[in-house]
Amino acid sequence: MALIATALVYLTAERVYRLRPHPLLNPVGLAVLALVVGIKLSGYPLERYQNETLSLVWLLKPAVVALGWAAWRERGRLAGRLRPFLGGLFAGSLASLTLTPLIARALGAGPELQKALALKSVTSAVTVDLAPRLGVNAELAVPLIILAGILGAAFGPWLLDRVGAVDPLARGTALGTASHGIGTARAAEEGPLALAASGLAMAAAGLVTALLAPPVFALLGLSGG
Repeated sequence: MALIATALVYLTAERVYRLRPHPLLNPVGLAVLALVVGIKLSGYPLERYQNETLSLVWLLKPAVVALGWAAWRERGRLAGRLRPFLGGLFAGSLASLTLTPLIARALGAGPELQKALALKSVTSAVTVDLAPRLGVNAELAVPLIILAGILGAAFGPWLLDRVGAVDPLARGTALGTASHGIGTARAAEEGPLALAASGLAMAAAGLVTALLAPPVFALLGLSGG
């Protein structure tokens, strides 16, 4: 029942967005909000909901792999611009790992929240496996990742417009690195090159983060726990 309800809520939110395409009407954001309110008002047990929708969590991994096909189709154009792609990927991943926890620390957040926020740009399918290896609370990190994805998909294109970033490769790389799967879904609206760059960036950001996180956490004094 919960699985069917979730699918119907998302399809409805997607329909609303198609009729009124506005950043605040992002379908994932609308669906999450509607489901949270619905579960709260109905008193439906959260643990039961989680158990009944486990198949959706499992589908995250093959969905990430499937994005490889989009990158393969655009391999010619991607290979010709590998340097700017890698530059954007590393810059975005490193910024998330360093600036986000530092800002959180300046605002008074504790080490646990700082580490969870540092992984905000890694897709949740990867974070579930990566977080325990880095001493990060996955149950805290995943909701923050979803929030980052929603905000990035909703306002990322607007911000990229404001800074004059019109190149599909640049836009796709930015959305995939900063907003993972939800950002990649938004990048799909901008064409095949943006989708390919975003999907590849989303997958590669997990690898880059896994490699850079231990030394960055040590440098920021977040290695414990």
